[in-house]
Amino acid sequence: MWSVILFVLIVMFFLIPVLTYLIFWYEAANSAYGMTLDEESNGKPYLWMLRGILSSICSNIVVVCLFPLGFVKSLWKPGSDGAKADAKIDTQLEMGVVLIHGIFHNASAWTYYRWRLKRKGYSRIYAFSYSSRNTTFWDIYEKFETWMKQVEKDCVGVDMVMVGHSLGGLLAKTYAGKRDESCSFIIRRVITLVTPFKGTKMAVLGLGPLANSLGYQGQLVRELEDFQPFTQLPCVAIYSPIDNLVLPTESLIPPAGWKQEQTMPMGHVAALHHGPTFERVLSYIEEGAGGSCQGAGA
Repeated sequence: MWSVILFVLIVMFFLIPVLTYLIFWYEAANSAYGMTLDEESNGKPYLWMLRGILSSICSNIVVVCLFPLGFVKSLWKPGSDGAKADAKIDTQLEMGVVLIHGIFHNASAWTYYRWRLKRKGYSRIYAFSYSSRNTTFWDIYEKFETWMKQVEKDCVGVDMVMVGHSLGGLLAKTYAGKRDESCSFIIRRVITLVTPFKGTKMAVLGLGPLANSLGYQGQLVRELEDFQPFTQLPCVAIYSPIDNLVLPTESLIPPAGWKQEQTMPMGHVAALHHGPTFERVLSYIEEGAGGSCQGAGA
């Protein structure tokens, strides 16, 4: 039994990061992005890949260790003392933050972000959690809409920022593009982390219908192109130049009108545990730019 567990851990922690970066390098080296990568890394793309592998290994270990926290539901919504806490902080920090994790993860993905946000004084932090097994994007989206209705009831008149990692970014983008003008709060910004706007070629290695639906320029991706947030809603996409799970890298480029920003070279999951990346996300949350309640963008 222990030998099986050890084998699974070795595959998860070490072999998958190495394998995915070999695939990443093959893809980059056989496209124009190989030259871009060489220029941006000052002729040291292999050093960037090594950083990517190491960051992926560390992130995988953190994910496994924190995963059980995702089942502690009380951690992922404001506590009963939320209103009391709000009275002690300034108006900016009364802004709500909605966090949406990526595929095959749960709310524990946001353990670091939640800790940092609470230390900054934010008390209205909501994390949506969903299962990735035997489901589809639209099934998850329907549950997300229902969940957001409850968040709206809790946050009447409160400005909101949505932050989504990977698939969570697609959920946030779609929600901002579909919701009507009857919303009870204002979405001030949509922030995505390493989101596959055009899908990913790595989807062929995924398990289940949800992963398979995220194929590069596949049907789901084309459907989601119809749902764009209004141009006056500030949206920003943050991504790594060496993401090992979203291929090709151009899939990380957001739609027109979005701001885009690169992180330091790191793996796909590492952005969830990287201090400087959190600081950039925090800066966009604090800007709180935007206008009125956003309508459907389709």
